[in-house]
This record gives sequence, structure tokens and C-alpha cells, in this order.
Amino acid sequence: MKWAYSIQQKIKAAVLLAIVCVIVLVTSLLGKWQMNKLSDSFSSVYKDRLVVESYIYLIADHLYQKKLTIDHCSGFVDADLRTEVGAHNTAISQLLLSYEETLLTEEEEACLQGFKANVAALEGLEVQYLQLSPEGPEYTAVLNLINEHFDLASANLRQLSLIQIKEGKMLNDQSQRIVKGSSIITSFEMVVLICIAIILQILVLASRPVISQKWQKGSLN
Repeated sequence: MKWAYSIQQKIKAAVLLAIVCVIVLVTSLLGKWQMNKLSDSFSSVYKDRLVVESYIYLIADHLYQKKLTIDHCSGFVDADLRTEVGAHNTAISQLLLSYEETLLTEEEEACLQGFKANVAALEGLEVQYLQLSPEGPEYTAVLNLINEHFDLASANLRQLSLIQIKEGKMLNDQSQRIVKGSSIITSFEMVVLICIAIILQILVLASRPVISQKWQKGSLN
């Protein structure tokens, strides 16, 4: 029956080795999945938050420069002034198109639509304003509406900027959780491998008496 005992030890060793292989495979797949998530998180921080923050800054700058141009026009509006205002509007439109290609949250989408509505209203008022005479009755009223929509658009941009900070923090927290999870899995894998190595050592030591007895009987013959 000693041969049966030896086979049992080999079977146990084979089962343990198979468990090791499964654990290594599973942890490898989990590690790859977590690294992909971490890569996506870092990519989103750059493409959907840092780049978007630069869009917001540029849009705010064009909006401000356009406001200065309108505020300092002296009643007589020439073609150059209209061209300058139009150039700012075109730049803002292009930046908004790039912005909309990024990943937007529901809150961000709603705020962006509000900003676009205020910008569209501003452009319509600007066309009307640049055609009015400073002495006309509608001049001051239209200018007040322009200032109102400018303030609303600026508030939209501030809210969009705050959203980038909030979403960036969430992505950073997610990255930290992924790193911690990966560390836990690695530690678990090491503990399991150490335990299996100890068990294999015990099985090897337990099988030595059988091998030793067989060798002794063979030498007596």
C-alpha cells in the first residue's frame, strides 16, 4: 500500500500546483483589468478635464475680449470692429465644438447648453447693438441686455470649471482605489503562494520515509 500513499502525495502536489496556476492566471487577468482602468482614468483626467479646462479658459478670454471691444466702441461701428467681434464668435464656436466631443456628465451637459443659449443670445444682441446709434432710445436697453447675458455666460463658465475640479477629484480617488486594490491582490497572491509552498514542503517531507524504506529494502536484496 506504500505505492498508493506515494501516488496520493503526487496527486496532492499536482492539485496544489494546479491551484497555483489558476491563482496566477486569475490575478494576472485582474491586474491587467485594473491597469486598463487606471490607464482610462488617467486618460480621462487629461482629455476630459485638463484639456476641457483649457477650452473654458480660452472661451472666457474670447468672451472677455469681445466684451471689451463692444464696451469701447464709440458709436461709429466700422467693418474692422464687426470683423473683430465675428472672429471672437467664430473662435468660441470652434472651442465649443471641441468641448462637446469630450466626455460630458449630465450636470456638465446641462450647464454647457445653458452657456450656449446665453452665447447665442449675446450674438443676436451684438448684431442689434452694432446697428444702433448711441443717441437712439434702444441703445442703453440693448447694452444692458448684453451685460446681463455676459454675466450669465460667465457664471456658466465658472460652474463648468468647478465641474472639472469635482470630476478630476473623483477620477483621482478612483485611481487611488485601483492602486490599493491592486496592492491587496498582489499581497493575497503572495500569501497564497507562500502557504502552498509550505504545504508542498510538508508533502515532500512526509513522503521521504516511504522512499527511504524502499531504498533500504532494495539495498538488502
